[in-house]
Amino acid sequence: MPTGPGSRGTLRVLFVEDSEDDAKLIVRYVERLGYAVDHVRVQTRDDFEKALNSPAWDVVISDHSVPHFNSMDALAVIRAHKLDSPFIIVSGTIGEEMAVEAMRAGAHDYVLKNNLARLAPAIERELSDAKLRKQAAEEREAHRGIELQLQHAQKMEAVGRLAGGIAHDFNNLLTAILGFSGLALNRLGSDGNVRFELEQVKLAAERATRFTKQLLAFSRQQVLTLRLIDPAETLASMAPMLRQLMGEDVDLEINGSRGGRVKVDPGQFEQVVMNLAVNARDAMPHGGRLALDSAVVDVLPHDATRLQVEPGAYIRISATDSGMGMDDAVQARIFEPFFTTKPAGQGTGLGLSTVYGILKQSGGTIDVESRVNEGSTFNVYLPLAEAQEQQAAAPRRRVMLPGQQHGTVLVAEDDDLVRMLVHTVLTGAGYRVIEARTGTEAAALVATLAEPIDLLIADVVMPGMIGPDVARLVQKRFANARVLYITGYATHSSIPPGFMQDDDALMQKPFLPEQLLERVQERLGLAT
Repeated sequence: MPTGPGSRGTLRVLFVEDSEDDAKLIVRYVERLGYAVDHVRVQTRDDFEKALNSPAWDVVISDHSVPHFNSMDALAVIRAHKLDSPFIIVSGTIGEEMAVEAMRAGAHDYVLKNNLARLAPAIERELSDAKLRKQAAEEREAHRGIELQLQHAQKMEAVGRLAGGIAHDFNNLLTAILGFSGLALNRLGSDGNVRFELEQVKLAAERATRFTKQLLAFSRQQVLTLRLIDPAETLASMAPMLRQLMGEDVDLEINGSRGGRVKVDPGQFEQVVMNLAVNARDAMPHGGRLALDSAVVDVLPHDATRLQVEPGAYIRISATDSGMGMDDAVQARIFEPFFTTKPAGQGTGLGLSTVYGILKQSGGTIDVESRVNEGSTFNVYLPLAEAQEQQAAAPRRRVMLPGQQHGTVLVAEDDDLVRMLVHTVLTGAGYRVIEARTGTEAAALVATLAEPIDLLIADVVMPGMIGPDVARLVQKRFANARVLYITGYATHSSIPPGFMQDDDALMQKPFLPEQLLERVQERLGLAT
């Protein structure tokens, strides 16, 4: 653990920033990592280019919009100098579309100025990735093929971080939109234009939620409920639905030997199969044939390197269609989010990227073999579960408490809208609610409270102190207190290993008011 600035050496940081105060604030965040920071701040292209001629910078941190010189300009200069220093945008103004363009142009990550808690793990990750890239470059001549695969994986990781960051930020907004629109609908009568308009707001938010879930799936930040399943059995059970989806002009064949099991989220596995089937159907506009096969295979070290998985026993699910096929250029980008070969307005480009993210998060992978006008085969690989693994325990029965509730709830959430929604819902149900804007503020409150806390509702990742640390303080002082975590992450550098395995204590954003009440009642009910 770092003991102070300089304990981990010196970090050279080049700032593209017109605010000296903002640069100083960022320096303090970096020093918390244990580095002494050697930094230079520039505001113009000329000064930036001169600074790049000095010894290599460990990281470049750029505001998005500096007068007469923005982050896109800085990226262009970086490319011209053929430098590979991590480039992180720290901005309070960058929008979603511009963030996507910046990532495509070579930025490694972006952090909002009002969420600098993300900066430290972003720098740590990018420094680690930069080290890996340097090692890969030194071995380029001997391992050209592996290097190309690594570059592709890093590209997918970078786009995934962007997608996950966007989805996480939007899920906070969607939680508030869905929640407050739901509360308003509950208070309205059955007639009137106002109710219709609010219902449209809620429907639009629910549609946006589906998109953010796909982005979280691609970036491997969704919360999974893992179970042992037999893929062959699942494919067989899905046959009627798949045949209806494919239509009468597609011959669907499903084959596979039952017995092998994998540990996945059953709903997510079905989504993988459905997305592959939809992709195949789109590739066969005039009909054709789709074969779904499952088999146990051994992935040898050579193939494991190509697939970027560990060698061993896997179940391979193959989806082979007789459609239009793809050329090499399309295959190279087929799993990128928002990439689609369909005309504008006819596809989101999230189907196969969602498949990719689900499989990667489940310890598996996917590859494709295709030729133009000769069809395509998508091969899904999932690790074979160990024979001694037992079926996951059935979910606990939910305990619903009728009428007005009683109890004290501490809500620790750094997003104002989400915190306001939770407070509104719980006070309306009769709970006493205490609010904290950060983990640090929550810890201070716990130390001064005279009455016990019955339940802590905490965001997992907060400034100052993360949710699990707050929970430990609460339960140390109030032994009977229960905990419910709310989060938009499944993986984060601040989350302890194995933390997300406790499904009962975790609720994914966005959520509806009735879902919140149900989970609160469940957690308190388990305590009695």
